[in-house]
Amino acid sequence: MSPRLWSFVGLLVGCAVAASTAEAQRVSLRIAPPEGDTLRMQLNQRFDVESGESAQVISGQMRVWTHAIVMHRSRGFTDLVSVTDSVRVFPEGSTLSPLREAQKALEGRTVRLRVDDNGGIMVGSGPDAPFGGGTAMPAVLPEHPVSVGESWTRDLSIPLSATGSSTANVRTRFRLDSLTNHGAVAYISFRGAVTHDHAQDGGGTTGRTVGTLAGSMEVDRRLMWITDSEMIVNVISNVQPLGRPAVHSRIRITQSLRALVGN
Repeated sequence: MSPRLWSFVGLLVGCAVAASTAEAQRVSLRIAPPEGDTLRMQLNQRFDVESGESAQVISGQMRVWTHAIVMHRSRGFTDLVSVTDSVRVFPEGSTLSPLREAQKALEGRTVRLRVDDNGGIMVGSGPDAPFGGGTAMPAVLPEHPVSVGESWTRDLSIPLSATGSSTANVRTRFRLDSLTNHGAVAYISFRGAVTHDHAQDGGGTTGRTVGTLAGSMEVDRRLMWITDSEMIVNVISNVQPLGRPAVHSRIRITQSLRALVGN
């Protein structure tokens, strides 16, 4: 075989190897923990609110410990029972009264969750009630396998208050940044723009909130669960409650959710 033909064959082999490698790097990102597993999580949420002419900053933090038992695994979704083990609010004398209200609502709470493979969550409205009657949270993972550097878009729902009475839907762009441990852990970043019309909150309230959202998450492809996530939301809010003075504020929300593996 001539040297030129050998070079041509080598080029074909190289292209085939490159194509095979690129295809091998496409991975499926799914939430599908096996039946019987217990998933322990810790949620940290901090609110920093700056408002008024004096630009006084009021801060408060809430930590929530939960465990969820995987009750049933089916094609496309997983059913869990989640129990709130403990809720703490900092500082003890926090002037953010909504944090206290959230603490009372969460302590000792047991809820049923249905999590689809893409990370969307439906909360059962009662022990025997069908799913769909409670809270719904949108999916965050892609519907198809992706490769490193690939992006997808999802709609997130983020709280604009400690009690979640006001939320904003944010068009968010996700990106698979890297894979480690032979593809066992996927590192994902995301960001989006926050725009919320408070007329949607009802009660005669008007005004707008605008800002940014940025964060990251880790998906353990062996556990088939999101084991770590962080999110920072910075917004400027101009709200006119019905029959009350207008409220102008800057709000920073920092949230992290971590799996307590081995506990």
